[in-house]
Amino acid sequence: MDQAWGWMAGGHGPALVYLAGTAAVLWLLNQTRRSFWLFSLLVLPGTICHELCHWAVGHLLRGRPVHFTVLPRREGRGFVLGSVALTNLRWYNAFFIGLAPLLLLPAAYGIFAWRLGGHPVPGWSEAGMVFLLANLLFGALPSWQDLRIAARSPIGWLLLAGVLGWGWGRVVKGPAPTPVPVRSPASPS
Repeated sequence: MDQAWGWMAGGHGPALVYLAGTAAVLWLLNQTRRSFWLFSLLVLPGTICHELCHWAVGHLLRGRPVHFTVLPRREGRGFVLGSVALTNLRWYNAFFIGLAPLLLLPAAYGIFAWRLGGHPVPGWSEAGMVFLLANLLFGALPSWQDLRIAARSPIGWLLLAGVLGWGWGRVVKGPAPTPVPVRSPASPS
């Protein structure tokens, strides 16, 4: 495998190639935004995954999804790549349904780890995996509409406050000190 990837950077060559390739594909996807139809076609796998996350979490949390589409359309000065309509979006499920696409991040990491564990060889299959990883990362980003839906839920604000409080406590207090073993004096027998 060392010869297949060229340089190894201390054994991290394939990981660095995957990360650089994914970053390059994300940059290229961003550059195609000027061409609405080309961009829509290139990000279709990520759009499908994004909307499926809303649909699945909507079903699990009784949001009652009634409409699912990944047909892109222009809307004002922007465009909508896909949408899921829900009939029971409430305070207790809005946060989780709105931020459901974040579930694609562990999926992307899992594919990344799986491919690197299988000793990848440069080729079209690996290029396809890099394209898929970039699409999963693109699809994991919540849209502004998703964030507005999530912000309607007090659960999200409470979770955010808890995470910020925990993080602040870690920064101010620092990590917990490690206990030092105390030796008891030797007793004469």
